[in-house]
Amino acid sequence: MSEKEWQKVAKILVKASGNPLFQPNDTMIKLLKTLLNEEQAKFLLNFRNPILTFAKLKERTGMEERDLKAMLNSLMDEGIILDMPNEVSDIMEYHLLAPIPDIFEYSLVKKGTTEKRKKLAKIYDKILEEASELTQKNYETIVPLFKNQMPAFTRILPIDKELIIPQEETLPFYEAAKIIDRNDIISLSQCPCKFEKELLGDPCKVTKDQFRCLHLGHIGRYFIEHGFGKPISKEEAKKVLVEAEKDGLVHKAFHYDFDLDKEENAICNCCKCCCIIFQSYYRGIWPFHTITSYIAEIDEKKCKGCGTCVEKCPIEAITLIDGMAHNDDNKCIGCGVCVQQCPEKARILRKTDLRSVFIPVPKVGISN
Repeated sequence: MSEKEWQKVAKILVKASGNPLFQPNDTMIKLLKTLLNEEQAKFLLNFRNPILTFAKLKERTGMEERDLKAMLNSLMDEGIILDMPNEVSDIMEYHLLAPIPDIFEYSLVKKGTTEKRKKLAKIYDKILEEASELTQKNYETIVPLFKNQMPAFTRILPIDKELIIPQEETLPFYEAAKIIDRNDIISLSQCPCKFEKELLGDPCKVTKDQFRCLHLGHIGRYFIEHGFGKPISKEEAKKVLVEAEKDGLVHKAFHYDFDLDKEENAICNCCKCCCIIFQSYYRGIWPFHTITSYIAEIDEKKCKGCGTCVEKCPIEAITLIDGMAHNDDNKCIGCGVCVQQCPEKARILRKTDLRSVFIPVPKVGISN
């Protein structure tokens, strides 16, 4: 397979991501060559539309049904393609996944050699490094696009493509537990973010337990069928949430297509030192954007200014002023970590209307 063909596959993969910060460059091609054989890579050339039915793929490829099923299964086993029934017709569709966060997650948690996964970890880290460089070099142009969700810049995507910013819902424990109760299929898997950092020699500073990712419904079924996770009960899932809360992790619910009107498909338990969403913010790649219905408040009579909340807040929304903790309400994501970790019980979570927290991408490594 020629380098030109690998380049075409990389372009298709980047297009499927909807994110102009990922580029069909040598790093992306290296990722593809690490994950795929040439036959699998050539097959992906059929995904100029990133969502296709089995019938459409059979028509495009001319493959026998048995061979087509085997190819699709091999790609799903590698976390490159996801099968999902259409929400209207219920016909099964095959989705080409984005390199980050989807393929990043699935390929790292899939059982394989340590050598291969260390190689993948370095490649993903390089992809994020390149994305950071792109944002920082074009900061004044890109930041308004992030804020207004305006069309992306044309040198990477056509002008009519929307910029997709990862967004999720931040939840306290009791809200996360309600989501668990609504689902009969639940998968538990290793956290790819924590595992990647371990592979890079920088293990998580918050917890030693990496099995904290919960996937639900159709995504949970996919994880179980293709060996990315194991089935667990609702009671076991709630125990995972309890332990995550004790460690000071943030419960984040993800929705299908990042659409809050659709069902949740995952609950991640995240830390600022590993989570790819937090890290993409701190590394200056894209803004931190979440939806929440809570905000932290402080009881000044109880606060002794110990600084625990400042240390534990994953989004650095708390500072000490004259020996007293002060919140930046514009940054507070309502996760409840400070409430759980405060030794004086001086903090509470107050219910609010649904609100969006948008924290602009920071400048990193450049002078103001």
